[in-house]
Amino acid sequence: MKTRNLIIAACAVSALAVSCEKTNGDDPAGPDGKPKILATIDMSPKASNGYLVPIYDLDADGASMDEAYEVRTSNYVITYNDWAFVVEGTSGGNIRKFTVNQDGTLSEAGQLTVDGTGFGAAHLLVISETKAYASAMMENKIVIFNPSTMTKTGEIDLMKDGSTEFVATDKGAKTPNPLGMFLRDGKVYVGLGQFIQMPTTVQGAYLLVVDEKTDTPEKMISDDRLTSATAIGEGGMFIDENNDLYIPCWGSYGFDPAHHSGLLRIKSGETEFDEGYCFDMSSLTFNGVEDGKFQYVLTYHYAGDGEVYFYGYCPAFASQSPNTFYEDHTNYSMKGDLYGCTAEVLPLPRTNAISCAINHIGDKILFGLTTESNGVGIFSYDRKTGECSDAPVVNMQGTMLKMQVL
Repeated sequence: MKTRNLIIAACAVSALAVSCEKTNGDDPAGPDGKPKILATIDMSPKASNGYLVPIYDLDADGASMDEAYEVRTSNYVITYNDWAFVVEGTSGGNIRKFTVNQDGTLSEAGQLTVDGTGFGAAHLLVISETKAYASAMMENKIVIFNPSTMTKTGEIDLMKDGSTEFVATDKGAKTPNPLGMFLRDGKVYVGLGQFIQMPTTVQGAYLLVVDEKTDTPEKMISDDRLTSATAIGEGGMFIDENNDLYIPCWGSYGFDPAHHSGLLRIKSGETEFDEGYCFDMSSLTFNGVEDGKFQYVLTYHYAGDGEVYFYGYCPAFASQSPNTFYEDHTNYSMKGDLYGCTAEVLPLPRTNAISCAINHIGDKILFGLTTESNGVGIFSYDRKTGECSDAPVVNMQGTMLKMQVL
């Protein structure tokens, strides 16, 4: 159970709709009364469900649980224009669509089953109003669908007719297991889990390169310096101002010490890993971190100017009792230099192991933290002043898995 729940945290997912008018005070909301942020939270271990929550303002009462939709645990939200898609990750094989209305309320607008195994809807990539991809981790397919109508229009079968062309069979993998996706310059980059026994993957980071116009896989590329490319639910890949693509690697959660976590790069105009770049988090010693080491690093958020923010899991704070990662405060909030390959601890309270939410509004970096004694919710770091909040700027419940700024 502990292994399965750690895979749920990959930042490595029955719905009951609860919607009503905004009632959280007279403070102005976002433009046209819409929320500024949509977040998904996991209520474990107190309840076996989660919520899609609108956040109207960055103040203590800015989140509206009255307007939240119940979703499953380990669910992630991805937005496109006025749509919000909830990806069920390891708790289900579906993607649920919501519309953000002009008055700020949410309306459920459809659902699509992308993985019929019961779980494994790993990630969603919206290309346009009529085309999107969803990765079916267990069925080893990439489902192509129309996000306007939520109807399937095709699929890319990575093991068509039993083929193992995109499987690292020489290292013991039997299936490719597609995870996070990113579109750059007409190519869709798809992280391949290459699981041996979840959550342990084979040594190395594997990506599939797909031509978006023809939906044709062109090649599989790999790099042995880091392991386990892209994450379940939130994907994690990003580009910088140079159009270079960065690929997060979570190193089998550190269960195999030889599997390192960190960031790899594919430079603009290229489709192979950059041999001259590797931000190896597992090899670094961090000042201010207990024992100096992270077992793994998973969630990344790029804020520009070479600044990348992430969580690092420190095993020194993990208890020996099983299934306590909701209560153990193992994760540090970090600020990294993408180009210098260095990082520092931010003066924020530690959070639990399934915390995955990081985003920014202006110069405020927002972290979703579930802390031991400083509260639960959105904490902030000011990039200009270096100041951190010592209590939530927005009070929340549960553990935040994802927040999208609208």
